[in-house]
Amino acid sequence: MPSDVPPTEVPVYGDTALIQDVIRRVQEYAPGADVGLVTEAYQYAALRHRGQVRKNGEDYLIHPLAVANILAELRMDVETIATGLLHDTMEDTLATRAEIEQRFGRPVADMVEGVTKLSKLTYKGKLEEQAENFRKLVLAFGRDLRVIIVKVADRLHNMRTLEHHRPEKRQSIARETLDIYAPLVNRLGLDLVKGELEDLCFRWLHPDAWASLRDQLAEGAEARDEHVRETVALLQQTLGRYQIQADVTGRVKHLYSIWRKMQKSGKSLSDIYDLLAFRVIVPDRETCYVALGFVHASFIPVSRRMKDYIAVAKSNGYQSLHTTVVGPDGRQIEIQIRTAAMHRVAETGIAAHWRYKNGRLAVTNSELEEVARLRGFIEMARDIEDPADFMEAARSDLGATIHVFTPQRDVILLPEHATALDFAYHIHTEVGNHCGGAKVNGKMVPLRTPLKLGDTVEILTKNDAHPSRDWLAWANSHRALEKIRKKLRDMLSDHGVAMGREILDGALRKVGSNLKRELSEKGASERLKEAGHKDLDALALEVVSGRVSPAEAARVLRPPQPEAPPPPAPSALSAWIQRVRKSNDSAIIVNGESDILVDYARCCRPMKGESIIGYITRGRGLSVHKADCNMVKGLDADRVVSVDWDGSVKTLHQGLLRLVCDDRPGILAEITGTCASTKINLWRADMRTTDDDRAVCDLGIAVHDVNELSLLIKRLKGLKGVVTVDRAS
Repeated sequence: MPSDVPPTEVPVYGDTALIQDVIRRVQEYAPGADVGLVTEAYQYAALRHRGQVRKNGEDYLIHPLAVANILAELRMDVETIATGLLHDTMEDTLATRAEIEQRFGRPVADMVEGVTKLSKLTYKGKLEEQAENFRKLVLAFGRDLRVIIVKVADRLHNMRTLEHHRPEKRQSIARETLDIYAPLVNRLGLDLVKGELEDLCFRWLHPDAWASLRDQLAEGAEARDEHVRETVALLQQTLGRYQIQADVTGRVKHLYSIWRKMQKSGKSLSDIYDLLAFRVIVPDRETCYVALGFVHASFIPVSRRMKDYIAVAKSNGYQSLHTTVVGPDGRQIEIQIRTAAMHRVAETGIAAHWRYKNGRLAVTNSELEEVARLRGFIEMARDIEDPADFMEAARSDLGATIHVFTPQRDVILLPEHATALDFAYHIHTEVGNHCGGAKVNGKMVPLRTPLKLGDTVEILTKNDAHPSRDWLAWANSHRALEKIRKKLRDMLSDHGVAMGREILDGALRKVGSNLKRELSEKGASERLKEAGHKDLDALALEVVSGRVSPAEAARVLRPPQPEAPPPPAPSALSAWIQRVRKSNDSAIIVNGESDILVDYARCCRPMKGESIIGYITRGRGLSVHKADCNMVKGLDADRVVSVDWDGSVKTLHQGLLRLVCDDRPGILAEITGTCASTKINLWRADMRTTDDDRAVCDLGIAVHDVNELSLLIKRLKGLKGVVTVDRAS
């Protein structure tokens, strides 16, 4: 644990002036903090890094000291600042985790190890690898958010010294920082870091644009500074006239935010009027609104440019009133009005909520997570397994802009164009999966209804509700879309297992058994595993996918038995019956017999529920045709027999449908999706285009009866772009 060396007696390792600055900062915002931990961490880092230098030739210790100083500027707790000093010792020196834990405690050791792991993540190479590493990063800081804050401070100092790297390395680091770290910094509410980090990325990613904009701003800097001073004085005078105590400051907006505005609007710098931002700090929340009223009374407000982030805070806890007014010289200026406490949250995010305990700043990780409002973001990293899907969902989540409310008035942040269905999945996966309806502002609305800023949304759930493919068109957030796709995949898998079990049961009946009987026999699990199948469900899916034939699957559960001795020679009539007899129940009854070997004619593909007729073939048993099949009319009438369906036996019938439809992207997916939602198995799906911008789709289906087929045809005809649906041979 830390030594009792007073902070003023720091041993002479490295630049002691820098560590004294860090300690002085901590004592300013935390007079009772135990800075002995910081002092001890400095001593240890100085000894471990002794003799090491950075790329620019300076003592390596300068880097961890700079990181610690940034963390002190963010008003972080002493354990986090100690971690900043030690963050490279485990990776770049002989220091071990055990030694760090013994000297500085487990929380510091955990954080140092966490930062070390993050440092080993790279964002180069394939997009899939980048996305997976980003997902790991989110899961890592989900265990202790202070880890990512140390990493952010580390990245900020590295960006400040980026000129010492090769040009291609600078570009790579800057791109990674802008894509990943800047959005996370914004979500953590670290305004003090965000602007500088984005400006540094802008400098190295777009050096020409950065230099040009910097020079243009420098040309009018003197006049602009004078304008800032005059406007600050005018605002103070205006508010003072109404006895409002206010601290007013002004500045030019960050280069990157100005450039982004120029890019978005297509305007040049001379056409951007709101380059300046003024901040008004008042004593309390009520005075914020009073001051806003007097500002609007004294200056002309710009229409639709007023935002109330006090009533509805941003997701990172940021609160302020924003308004744009026309100044005395006709130029637009942006004014932010907030309290001192709101200002601390805006600049230092979660660190504004630290408390003191036994001389140290202290807060639990669960409190950190709640304050930073990153719980849903971290859960998303756990839920969405596909890295690329998570990357898209993360970008969407980090760019969320719509604030809506639950009935309990909790604020929910959603991406632009989000619907009531997106809201349901944002609340919880199971709320989304069982979503049966929605109320917006007290009125029932469809799930696809887009939400607006300030809406109050209530989700109604039903136990028997579940997603359909239509939901994919109703949701707009990547988080909801991924959860819907996962549930649909699970539902399709469940349907496939049921279908495979049914087919397997039919195959076992052909060999004188059934699925229930074989599963009750000892050794069934062992036989499945010996054949390379995890369990019965895995085998069923192999069957329904066509990778294992029903007969092969049946042999796994019921291996072939030794052949019995041949029976006595039958009579002529018995011989024919024996020749065409099956060893299981058939779906066809012939003169009261239901165990006749049956072949369903491919010329007409009869199905249960249709009128049928049988024809005794030579050596192939009974061929079953539709009663009106043209092929039967020319056959030997003496071989035609009356047959009927056995309603007690379930079997699958193969059929072929021919669809004529518009030739447009996605229509085949809609067709096969309709089959899946109707629980119809496919064994063929071929599509070809015609000369008249149409497409012909041959769909091989397996159904239990003609009613099931009719329902499918009706649904297919209802698809947009489908012209005709007919049975084919």
